[in-house]
Amino acid sequence: MRNVRSLPSYQTYDEIRWNREREYKQAADNIKRLNDAHDRWMTETISLAVEKVEREQGRVPAPFTFVVMGSAGRREQAIWSDQDHGLIFMGSNMMYKEYFLRLGEEIREGMAAVGYPRCEGKVMASHPRWCHSAGEWKEQIDDWIQKDEWATLRHLLTFIDARALLGERMLLNRVKSYVFQQIAGNPCLLGRLAENTSRLQQATNAFGKLLTEEKGPYTGFLHIKDVGLFPYIHAMRLLAMKEGIHETSTLERMKQTAAQYPFVHAKIQPFYTLLNLRASFWEHHRTYEDVHYIPVRTLSKDRKKRIKTALQQGKQLFQQTKKVIESGEK
Repeated sequence: MRNVRSLPSYQTYDEIRWNREREYKQAADNIKRLNDAHDRWMTETISLAVEKVEREQGRVPAPFTFVVMGSAGRREQAIWSDQDHGLIFMGSNMMYKEYFLRLGEEIREGMAAVGYPRCEGKVMASHPRWCHSAGEWKEQIDDWIQKDEWATLRHLLTFIDARALLGERMLLNRVKSYVFQQIAGNPCLLGRLAENTSRLQQATNAFGKLLTEEKGPYTGFLHIKDVGLFPYIHAMRLLAMKEGIHETSTLERMKQTAAQYPFVHAKIQPFYTLLNLRASFWEHHRTYEDVHYIPVRTLSKDRKKRIKTALQQGKQLFQQTKKVIESGEK
């Protein structure tokens, strides 16, 4: 993870965008290589944003960490990805929040210029909800849990996928450890979180046919994220929260829980199959929306069969995980 004081390698956001456009094709079909590249492009953007704000507002007033969430937090980005991020800083909200919100705004605009669309749900460090001192983060987490509403629990689930990209990683570790403490002390909370993610989209009909979009520009396409990846992501996030695992990658969460939960091990390869399937269509992806859809009509009979198996395994994984959560199994 890069130090905040590292100087950016580029002078403008446009330079980073041009470099990204030149490089992404070399990494597009390899999940690890592509996400390493995303980390590099985002880190360069943040470093440039820090330098710009320091010129305008003065030196960063306190140690901080910049975190990415969503697919970036889980290192599951496709070639196009929107923004999901936040800031955690040391010290007082009253003293420093204005500065860090300004930094969040610059990061938001810089990332948009580099090619990462702004998050429609405003999960960005420019929003007061996602920019706090470590102490205020803990207070906000308490508030989310106490309100126990669909939206506040979804915020908590989003935060658990946070991964430190730049700065003081220990700030994130402290806040996450606090979340795990609250879960351990509140037996009902995991069940509520499982309910929050339990409405999975149907992947096949009664005859085993893949269910595709029926209208719009993606008619005949399968929404691979909603029907394929999400059941795995939701299940492994829940197990990670149950076991106090800081790792955010779905694959790594699987590897760290497979010994304790044997049903997880058999799901690793099917999840990898779906990630590789999405990556294999990268040449057809021109926008952020495109990356979520797979043209079913182009798939061979054998490939459809393997996809159906992977979709079934994901649904089974979520059901088995939910059963563990509901049973209160240690």
